[in-house]
Amino acid sequence: MASTLENLTKMTENLSTDPVYDTNWCDMPEEIKLECIKKMGFQQRLSLRCTAKAERSLVDSQKIKYSWGGFHMSYCQLNFSRGSHILKSFKNPIEAVELTNYILKIGVFEGISFYYRDEEVMNFTEQISAKCIDFESCENKTVVGALRKLKKGVEIIRISAKGGYEYDLDEILAIDHVQHVPYWHIEDCHQADSLQKVAQMWIDVNSKIGTTFQVSRTYQGPRPSEFQRIFLEHFTDHIVSKTGKRIRIRTNNPDRHILLERGLDYNFDDDDDDESDYQFYRLIVISAEMKESEYDNKCNKWICKIDYENFSENDDEQNIINGNHENIPDGHVENRERNPDDGDDDDW
Repeated sequence: MASTLENLTKMTENLSTDPVYDTNWCDMPEEIKLECIKKMGFQQRLSLRCTAKAERSLVDSQKIKYSWGGFHMSYCQLNFSRGSHILKSFKNPIEAVELTNYILKIGVFEGISFYYRDEEVMNFTEQISAKCIDFESCENKTVVGALRKLKKGVEIIRISAKGGYEYDLDEILAIDHVQHVPYWHIEDCHQADSLQKVAQMWIDVNSKIGTTFQVSRTYQGPRPSEFQRIFLEHFTDHIVSKTGKRIRIRTNNPDRHILLERGLDYNFDDDDDDESDYQFYRLIVISAEMKESEYDNKCNKWICKIDYENFSENDDEQNIINGNHENIPDGHVENRERNPDDGDDDDW
């Protein structure tokens, strides 16, 4: 008991001699404040930046890394790499625009998605840092506005046109990030000239080998054969080879060709009424030295990138060939490599 009291007495004496530090926030040097801000969460940063102009400047200078961000007009969701996330509701459109642009200003995203509908058009004022960007049935102004604000480094652009949305392709294809992105696609595309316009843009900017663009066409808009017809008519003088499911064209660079592939084969029997509404196309820049034997014949590997709900890279190829895959009309699909003895499909 005596030893315990003695120890407590010594601890008390030591505490009384410890120096007392002034820990008021305003007295801290800037470098210490910055270290503290790095440890703060999103809500804490919002509160701190409202205290003074100097603090606002410090808060805004520190980036936050997100694994994904999803933005609606009424709220946003921000996911972090360790699995945690936050939801932030917006009181009105004015707050939505202000806070969204603030988050974009300080955020560095692996992936980011926008869900603005109809009149819900976001006015982007800040640059966007993201490796992958998605647009879920957004208006043309939203898509163009966000793409123009992208910083360098975007690797994937995905646009969903579900609901009949159409886009100013000339305006989109004039954006530098779109011209040089390694992969992008338009899901449920309603614009039959999309393949032709993208291929022509690639020729004009001399795109790198491996650059890829895909479209899916499902039940709405022009028929699949219209996509092919427009492409063929535009590149008649560029055709290198034409088979049942592929068209290969030359570019202005003798080292590069562009290959158009159709994902699903159909038995038409010379009857246009049998043409299915469900189709996928892929454009890819390839080496002029590539041989036909080097083509990737398993289309599900690239179809699943645009329709992951119905296709998988590990799908049994035979199931797709037989037309047994979910949401694909039975009896129409014949996904197989072309037999050299077969004649060319009329639609090509």
